[in-house]
This record gives sequence, structure tokens and C-alpha cells, in this order.
Amino acid sequence: MTKYTLYQLIGDASNPDGRVISPHVWKTKLDLAFFEQEVINSSKTFPQIRGELSELTKNPAVTVPTIEVDGQFTTDSWKIAEYLEAEHGTSEKSLFGGSIAGKEFAKFIEIWSNTTFANELRPLIGVSITSHFDSASKTYFIKSKFGGDIKKHSSLIDKFQNSEELEKQLFNARNKLSIINDLLKYKKSKNENLFLLGGKEPSHADFALFGWFTSSTLHPKVEEGVWRHKDNELVGEWLDLILNSGLVDKAQLN
Repeated sequence: MTKYTLYQLIGDASNPDGRVISPHVWKTKLDLAFFEQEVINSSKTFPQIRGELSELTKNPAVTVPTIEVDGQFTTDSWKIAEYLEAEHGTSEKSLFGGSIAGKEFAKFIEIWSNTTFANELRPLIGVSITSHFDSASKTYFIKSKFGGDIKKHSSLIDKFQNSEELEKQLFNARNKLSIINDLLKYKKSKNENLFLLGGKEPSHADFALFGWFTSSTLHPKVEEGVWRHKDNELVGEWLDLILNSGLVDKAQLN
């Protein structure tokens, strides 16, 4: 069996077994688990990615997830999904439902999740993520996301201390997620499984959306305020299908 090394993002270099905080890494973690691949996890902080991983891969712009197999590196969750599908996919077991249409649907869900939906989640992630960072990672994050302006980051934190502003942002996020809830309603009306591509197993489409659950719930109000809110009841059912699929290492969500 091929052994993969998965380079993933954590916040504290002193705790390499800590929470994996990148939504994109989680897509790859589940893709690898789906194909039952043996994986060595190599956890890196932002500064370590820019330093150690850049040097290892000879790529100054390297990001995570990156996988290594036989000394070869592949970066980017979608490219990795395509690589894994080419290596391990069959008509019976496929990240894309075994069809071109399934692959294109998965790509749509990934694009939508990374833009339309994630745009409403990122402010909430931004106010909580630094509590998981060591000093070097926090400095890197403030510089890369806020131009080094600590006051700008602090003002975002202060904004969501206001309950009305917080509820407004939670509403915006769950309102975007309602389109998925509507899809799940349709599937349930047809007595279909709630996996996004149908069938008895999840797919990369599910993993692309689930990745944003893993990161957005860094904020303590997001799970109930967005993913399990009564307005998105079936999203909560879908979420439990993924969490209980046997593919998710729940220890890396803490």
C-alpha cells in the first residue's frame, strides 16, 4: 500500500498533535481516508510552512495541504483529489461518483464553499483562530491577513463582542448555507441518502463543504448558529453522517 505524508496546518509548533485548522487540509484528510490510504501526518505552523516546507519542496509558494509520496509532492486539495482519484478511484469507489458530471458538481461545491459561503465565515474564524496560535503564528497571521495592523484585528474581535453584530454574521452564514439545506430537502423527499452526490458513501463534494465546518467552528457560536440551526435542520443531519462515517479523526477537531 502506498504510504502518503500529508503536510497539514496547526497553530502551535509545541503541540504537533493539536487541532488541524485548515478547511482545505480536511478535504484531503477525508479523501485519503475514503481510499483507506496509510498516512503519516506532518504538522506545520504558518512560519514552518514558509520555512521548512518551502525548503523541502523547493517551492517558496507552497501551501497546505501538500502530499508527498515517493519523494514527489502534490499541492492543493483539488489537485490532490484528482491525483488520488487517478491512483485509486474505480467505478465502484470514486471521489466524484464515478462520472464527469459528479466531478463537475464536486468542483462547483468546492468553488461555492470557498467563496460565497466562506466569505461569511471568515470574519468569525478570524476572531477565534489566533487563540490556537503560538506567538510566531499569530504574528504571521496578523501580517498576512491584516497587513500587520493589530488594531484592525482587535476591532474585528470587538465588533463580534456585540451580540447584534454576531447574530447578523451568523444569519448571513446560515442564509448562504440554506441552499444546501434545500438540496437536502429535495433528496429526502425522494428517500435518497443525504450525501451530496447521492449513493451510500460521501464524496469530495461532501468533504469540500465539511472542511469549512472544521475551521468555522473555531468560533464557539458557529456550530449551533449556522450548521445546526433550526433553519438548516437537514444540514445537521448531513453533518452527523460525515462525522460518524468513520473517516473523521475527531481528535483533530479539538
